[in-house]
Amino acid sequence: MKRALIATLFNEADNVSRWWDCLAQQTVPPDEIVIVDGGSKDGTWEKLQALAASSRVPVKLEQRRCNIAEGRNRAIALADAEIIASTDAGCVAEPAWFDEITRPLLADATVDVVGGCAERIVASDFHRLLERLDPAGPPPATPDDLYPSSRTIAFRRQAWADVGGYPEWLTLTAEDALFNYELHLVGKKFFYNPRAVVRWPVREDVQAYRKMLYGYGYGAAEARLYAPYFRQRLLLTLCPPLLLLSQHRFKYFGFRWHKNAASATGWIAGFLKGKRPPPDWRRVRGVLLSPPAQHCLAQVEKSR
Repeated sequence: MKRALIATLFNEADNVSRWWDCLAQQTVPPDEIVIVDGGSKDGTWEKLQALAASSRVPVKLEQRRCNIAEGRNRAIALADAEIIASTDAGCVAEPAWFDEITRPLLADATVDVVGGCAERIVASDFHRLLERLDPAGPPPATPDDLYPSSRTIAFRRQAWADVGGYPEWLTLTAEDALFNYELHLVGKKFFYNPRAVVRWPVREDVQAYRKMLYGYGYGAAEARLYAPYFRQRLLLTLCPPLLLLSQHRFKYFGFRWHKNAASATGWIAGFLKGKRPPPDWRRVRGVLLSPPAQHCLAQVEKSR
């Protein structure tokens, strides 16, 4: 059963060579690598072509203006494989990552989706501050709690097709979150492999981090996800004294307020100005479903 590694990237000239080295050092290489460049203007495309030319693994490259979901879907469409593994440029994949993220799909025909472990890179005082104020959550207790980032995920092509792929109508972010929710709702079986590790840099400074949080909030509002969480961020923004009830109290008060404000304002902007779901997408049990996902769910319920 063929296994492909796919990725989409944009303006990653500073990271693409290091990222490519991680792919080249995998203990079990993919059968092919498929990368879609979203229209980089910083030399990423030229570097990528040079790196691909020396690859021992077949590589397919394409450059087109697109958002993240469109790039992922296009890469999967170009791939000639039944098992798809996804990661992001800028991440550092451990040497056994590709083997670990795809092996459960080979070992168990009932598994549809595998999620790995995404660890933050802690390389600066700012990163250490984030570790204190915004620590990573615990590993999923059950497969039903697993919503893997597309930094470290693998799935069967059929599972991807059953939900209509990643939702391309979203502006930029939350495409993997909504994709996961659809997969869960139509009954796909998830498996967590903590040995499939990638490490990723959160952001370099406060401004970049706030921009990231704003984008996450914007995408979540478009996808109609995590409303209680972002309402809480909004409450903490509008009523700053509530921050004093946390374990940190006065410590880093300003930074904590700005962090909540970035999330809340992104969510409000996405709700008010973001794209609306296409008319043929339906909300089922609190989750927006594409027409293919609606059909898949109907078939699943009919067979019960």
